[in-house]
Amino acid sequence: MVSLLTFRSRFIDLLAWYVIFLFVWSVTAFGQTQQVVLGTQNVQTSLDTDNSQQGEAFPVTATSTAQINSLSLFLDGSNRATQAWVGLYSNYYGHPHTLLRQAMISHPLSGTWNLVTIPSVAVKQGRRYWVALLGLNGQIAFRDTTGNCHSEKSQQTTLSSLPVTWQTGSRWPTCVVSMFGSAYLNSVSVSVSPTTASLQVSQQKQFAATISGTTNTAVTWTATSGTVTGGGLYTAPASAGTYTVTATSAADSTKSASAVVIVSQPTQLLISVSPSTASLSPGGQKQFTASVSGSSNTAVTWTTSGGTVTSGGLYTAPSSVGTYTITATSAADSTKSASGVVTVSQPAQVSVSISPTTASLSTGAQKQFTALVSGSTNTAVVWAASGGTITSGGLYTAPFSAGIYTVTATSAADSSKSASGVVTVSQSTQVSISLSPSTVSLSTGEQEQFTANVSGTSNTAVTWSASGGTVNNVGLYVAPSTAGTYTIKAVSAADPTKSASATASVSVAPVVSVSVSPTAVAMPQKWQQQFAATVSGSSNTTVTWSVKQGTGTITQSGLYTAPQAVETDVISATSQADNTKSASATVTVVAPHSVSLKWSPSTSTGISYYKVYRGTVSGGPYSLLATNLSATSYTDPSVQSGSTYYYVTTAVDSSGVESGYSDVAPAVIPMP
Repeated sequence: MVSLLTFRSRFIDLLAWYVIFLFVWSVTAFGQTQQVVLGTQNVQTSLDTDNSQQGEAFPVTATSTAQINSLSLFLDGSNRATQAWVGLYSNYYGHPHTLLRQAMISHPLSGTWNLVTIPSVAVKQGRRYWVALLGLNGQIAFRDTTGNCHSEKSQQTTLSSLPVTWQTGSRWPTCVVSMFGSAYLNSVSVSVSPTTASLQVSQQKQFAATISGTTNTAVTWTATSGTVTGGGLYTAPASAGTYTVTATSAADSTKSASAVVIVSQPTQLLISVSPSTASLSPGGQKQFTASVSGSSNTAVTWTTSGGTVTSGGLYTAPSSVGTYTITATSAADSTKSASGVVTVSQPAQVSVSISPTTASLSTGAQKQFTALVSGSTNTAVVWAASGGTITSGGLYTAPFSAGIYTVTATSAADSSKSASGVVTVSQSTQVSISLSPSTVSLSTGEQEQFTANVSGTSNTAVTWSASGGTVNNVGLYVAPSTAGTYTIKAVSAADPTKSASATASVSVAPVVSVSVSPTAVAMPQKWQQQFAATVSGSSNTTVTWSVKQGTGTITQSGLYTAPQAVETDVISATSQADNTKSASATVTVVAPHSVSLKWSPSTSTGISYYKVYRGTVSGGPYSLLATNLSATSYTDPSVQSGSTYYYVTTAVDSSGVESGYSDVAPAVIPMP
């Protein structure tokens, strides 16, 4: 154990110290997801070491009652142990006593947290325990600080793992260590659905319970009145009132949830039918509805004294005239019913009229006709025309030949009844049509909007066609994939003998190509690099950026961010004009740098330890970087790429006297 003390007094002469070599290494990050129950996650400021095969224990207090399932230890960057044991001890009169759990870290990482899983062990809130560490095959270096307590070294100095029973050796004031135990904390909770219910006496309701925080989802059901089964089916009592249904967790009987049930006496069942009266022709139909109050069961059974009625209340009158009754009987109480009365009589004489009765149109022009049907509830008609066409809604289109034509509406209720209108069709003015643009030059696959101008008719619709490529019904033309000269044609819908054409000269589109700059780059972890893409052969220069290999990220503006990992990433820019065209660049992600120092030992006698200083200017000023170094080497992990540092060392003897600075050793940190 080395206490970190700083003395500076008279200088003693020492040999000059020299930096032997530099090298680069990586640092691994550690993520903690469980709740800390023992110890601290803080990385303490003081460096501490123990010799190989000698353990040390530190006092901790449990902040919660839980099952500890992992231990985490922070090792300093100067750690030399190639194996580390961590463990948890019980407390006995202020000393570590019985080993509760231990685990080995076979390849410990220096300069970061090391987590290892242990078999679960129960700890109780507020009780003291001891966390212990042991390094093998080299001096173990860790972080701790002083506190209102003490740590204890093991009496044994040749341990290969932590002892079953602790034997105390020396004690130290540095008792707050960068080490902690973690556990998952679960809490049982219960919920009931529904939380409220309204029932009549003796009615039933199914309740459900949801349990979280435990694998045991069983519950015990109880009720303040009425009965409830083990499956949550509640039966209301015979007395009205407000009652509680409760589900209690079988895993934790202190956890429960309740629902409130309001039980009422049933109201008088009432039923009515709407409409109460109706008049129909033979074969006519009428929808009846039944309203049921005083019961949650509102179903009814429909019957009639004449004609037919469906289960949904749709009544069809019989072929015989007369007065008939339609009855709805409650399914909840067959003694309760209500009726409606239907009077069936012969229909009045059907008659049809048409409007307008005459019309004058030009060829191809349109006219809306309407039909009025009386003497029947069925007012539908069937339209027909002796020339031209007419829709089912009565929209008439004149033919292209002049003449006198008839438009007829026939009753759907009585096909012997109809009415007609007379249409005089005259030759319209000359239809003409033109296209804009009349000529166009396109690349293969390009588009052009054509417009047809029709005069001489109110019907300006046209039919589009193309000798090559495609054109839709609004004149949007898409050039084919083959170069050539093609014709786009618009034919008048009013006069199919009239048309106009335009010419499209189609040439092969230039080939799209993509390039990326820079094509290769090397950078440290988490650095960024802006990439640029150049697209030729298309007016659409937009690209889609992606990472094809590796775990880095890139925005759609080309800004790449390196991952926290040493790897080679490949980024790609793909043309949006032609997604078969793309270009790539290679990113080499390297580890962060560090500086490793080594020097010859002092030839002076009585040397206790060494100090290392660092500056950014040769000759100083220098800042203390490390102290209490028994070894003649040190690694500085806190360096920046592209910077230059200057290192000197001193030696301190057993009286605390420190030597002057050694010769300066410069270190140039490369980019990246």
